[in-house]
Amino acid sequence: MTPPEYAAKVLTKFQPLLDRTPPRKLFLKDKNIFYIGGDLKFASKTTRDKMDFVRKKGGTVVPVYDPSIVTHIVTDTTPIPTLKALALKSLTEIPDHIPTVLWSWITSGNRGKLEFEWMHAAFSSRIDADSSKRSSKGKEAQFPRQVAGTVSGGVTNSSVIDDDHHPQTPSSSLHPSSAAPPFSSAANPPQRTRHASQQCNGPEGDPLAEYYALAAADQESAESNDSSDGEMPMDEVVKQSRRGFTCDQRNTDNGHCLNQGIIDKLQELMELHKEKLSDHDRWRVFSYSKTIRALRNHPVQIKSYEQARAIKGVGDKTARKIEEIIQTGELRRIDWEKTPDVESIKNFKGIYDVGPHTAYQWYNAGCRTLDDVKARKGGITLTPTQKIGVEYYDDINSRMPRSEAEQIFNKIKPIALEIDPMLFIEIMGSFRRGKADCGDIDILITRPTHDGKTHAGVIRSLLTELHVRQIITEDLATPDNFDGLEATYRGLCRLDFRSRRRRIDILAVPYESRGAALLYYTGDDIFNRAIRYKAGSMGYSLNQRGLFTAVARDPNDRRKKLTKGYVIASETEEEIFKILNVPWQEPHERVRAV
Repeated sequence: MTPPEYAAKVLTKFQPLLDRTPPRKLFLKDKNIFYIGGDLKFASKTTRDKMDFVRKKGGTVVPVYDPSIVTHIVTDTTPIPTLKALALKSLTEIPDHIPTVLWSWITSGNRGKLEFEWMHAAFSSRIDADSSKRSSKGKEAQFPRQVAGTVSGGVTNSSVIDDDHHPQTPSSSLHPSSAAPPFSSAANPPQRTRHASQQCNGPEGDPLAEYYALAAADQESAESNDSSDGEMPMDEVVKQSRRGFTCDQRNTDNGHCLNQGIIDKLQELMELHKEKLSDHDRWRVFSYSKTIRALRNHPVQIKSYEQARAIKGVGDKTARKIEEIIQTGELRRIDWEKTPDVESIKNFKGIYDVGPHTAYQWYNAGCRTLDDVKARKGGITLTPTQKIGVEYYDDINSRMPRSEAEQIFNKIKPIALEIDPMLFIEIMGSFRRGKADCGDIDILITRPTHDGKTHAGVIRSLLTELHVRQIITEDLATPDNFDGLEATYRGLCRLDFRSRRRRIDILAVPYESRGAALLYYTGDDIFNRAIRYKAGSMGYSLNQRGLFTAVARDPNDRRKKLTKGYVIASETEEEIFKILNVPWQEPHERVRAV
């Protein structure tokens, strides 16, 4: 169910309660509110709760933005998603009589009277917008009686939250609002379209922490775009090149973290926000990632609010959370964020080939558990790979010991060399970084070409043999061209008949690109982004194919390349490090993730 669909639905809710509510508690009466939570495609539980709250306090939730009806725009997100929800190109298109305010303006009414709108302006450019400028009362709000789409299962009335999502009043004590406005029939509104390590890693004062946090928050989209060279905006390139890049410093592992207890709780809270779609939650992930990195590098054990607040990048609200963890060993915020939808979404995303949008679609169709997915509750459909993901859910979501990954690789390597003894075959990913356990196995295959031959067709022969020997058991993604020098295979494998299925990726690359590919697929993700950002700041472009120079970019959008440039380094990791003036680091020294 989309936010507009739920907004139309909420208009008919709470009528028995509305009739019994004292007028003094209906502080949103006569307010026609268009709410934007940042989750444009699927109404999250937070969005639904906030729309419910507006209705209970006398307000009308407007499903589709109409400046002749709307009196206030309440947004929990940044300008771009806000404009997308409004179907506008600029904030200047919003009339001056319609303020754009934060959710905190709504909750200010809990104190008996709504505060001035300018005190809660969402955007500084619209601080002068004032609802008193409206020349007349405007149209009476009239909305469709029904909106396409249904919600399977009831909508739970949970806590109402302020601008920091802190609980205000349990929903059981919230009072409903005034009677619903009259309705007229109309067309349907359009749809708008791993726990922290027990060690402290990373250099002190990491200058790119904010970008690594963003990288972690956007990990899913990063993984789906292997060709990305991590280009950042020019102003950020200049800023970061002055401060330095974390890839320039070797990772040091002191084996002990004085603030690990605090980190674990903040990590748990951050993981809950990761499961939510809104831009608001995305930036919370960004904020907590910064704090976790700062705590990980802090040389002193934090014992008070004052000490936490003194750390650069730790704000008041986060410092108070840290204080609560210090004093009680717990963080109540975790229980508030651990809503049923978050738990379900997290479980669904553990299914191979299921991203956040599919997970929310299933949730809105009425699915709550893996058994619901297996039963196709709500008429959901699964792709062939998703069916495999459901069948081997526990196997795919469990990490394998390093020894098991090594044993599987040692079975595959000789089979590959039987096909062509000249093959270069290497294991990458977390195994190459020295991790004690691995989520999957990443194998790189290529071949020197001095004898005029290549590895073209090897992937086809290798996969056939691995299937025959029942080392590979299921295919998840096969190459478009088995005979190309570049090919990517994804599937499931196992050590023997008694073993769990394990995820395996086999990648073939041209021999001259082997160094860039090793660098890219070894990671970690944060280190990769840092070195690509540094390459960009020096006028280069770095991806899994090599280090490029003479790349012309669109001055209005540096992510768009006008020319591809040409490769100046790709055969070894060492030459790429040298050109970028990055000190050589062994794979285990490249760990930067929180």
